[in-house]
Amino acid sequence: MARNDTESSPKPLVSVVTPSYQQGPFIRETIESIVSQDYPNVELIVVDGGSKDETVAILEKYARRYGDRFRYISEKDRGQSHALNKGLALARGEIIGWLNSDDTYWPKAIRRAVDSLRKHPEYGLVYGKANHTDRNNQLLRPYPVDPSVDRVRLFDVCTVCQPAVFIRKKVLDDVGPIDESLQFCMDYDLWMRISAKYRFGYIDEVLANSRLHDDCKSMKQYFSVGLPEIIRSSLKNYGTVSNNWIIQFIAHHLPEGPGWLMEKLHPFRLFGGGYRIVSSNRFEDGWAPPSYTLEIDSGGSTDAKWLLIEGDHLLPKVAKKTGDLVLTVQVNGRRLLETKTGEGAFTLKIPLEGRADSYSVDIRANTSFVPAQLDMNDDRRRLSFKVNGAVPLSQAGMEMYDVLKEDPASVGHWLVRHRKSEKISRRK
Repeated sequence: MARNDTESSPKPLVSVVTPSYQQGPFIRETIESIVSQDYPNVELIVVDGGSKDETVAILEKYARRYGDRFRYISEKDRGQSHALNKGLALARGEIIGWLNSDDTYWPKAIRRAVDSLRKHPEYGLVYGKANHTDRNNQLLRPYPVDPSVDRVRLFDVCTVCQPAVFIRKKVLDDVGPIDESLQFCMDYDLWMRISAKYRFGYIDEVLANSRLHDDCKSMKQYFSVGLPEIIRSSLKNYGTVSNNWIIQFIAHHLPEGPGWLMEKLHPFRLFGGGYRIVSSNRFEDGWAPPSYTLEIDSGGSTDAKWLLIEGDHLLPKVAKKTGDLVLTVQVNGRRLLETKTGEGAFTLKIPLEGRADSYSVDIRANTSFVPAQLDMNDDRRRLSFKVNGAVPLSQAGMEMYDVLKEDPASVGHWLVRHRKSEKISRRK
């Protein structure tokens, strides 16, 4: 039976938390990999989200067999991160393992983790090698674990395998709970937060298997959920995003076009990024009225040199009119330029001169239409042109835009060259 030993004990209690939902085909193997460990002082807490498959029946059998060493709850929750926090609140151990309900420990994993943490009190967590396995838990390939992980390395890439990690409970109490707004990279976010205060220890042994199968999030939701969460977590913990994640984002979204990309990349603060558009009368569907206005705030920065507008002159197509679209641009009340474009895509590169705290930009079109008046639909807005992207850019940002437009395949090399001098602190 588990005991709540102190750190001075040679056998401190280890709590393994397992979030679960509809994992009946795998959870028995997960549990067996924990209860069969040769380390004697372990408790397992399974937090199930109200599974309707065979999961609960399996959990009931283990609860009867192992008593106080095995606890579970099965009830509706708000997702995996919420389940983890519920399990951590129940944990009595000084060391925490986190094993998802389709992953497994290798023999001696827990003993090796405890020995390392006891030997190295300076470590906030320890992690080991791991393998990717298939649906039947057969080896696919080694997980790309880096033996030298710190805050700087974590900025570039996550090379820590979550099931092969063991954390001191007091470290989790210090850095705060799992971020419940994350459902994909909550482990990566946690490593970032821990690395700001504590050292990581590496164990040169395979500790766990991370199972890949058709239903797992790593396979199905990487670009739709995972990568956006990784980027958001990087911004939260470092204030910017590494080239690795940026290049993946660009490669996936290249079909959206360079203007759209630059607008989405602006919050990543690649080249300063202090300037931002604080208000605009552009409609949510991208259409602009005949007087399209934007307010730009400096945010205390002086890096913006351009306002980039990418748009489409669709009026001849939708309103059966011909003729050019003439746009007159004023910045802070001063007429700056006039441009003429035929039907189709156009780009405006509006210079932001001087070092003003703010800029008011007014782009006036010579023509417009109301869809309802043309019996197109019941839309009574007066529209002029479509805006695909609008973003203030530094000189380097404009150069990146030109690269995306002219030779997008080379943008990765361009980014590496232009950001190679950026230094990431070991503390935020």
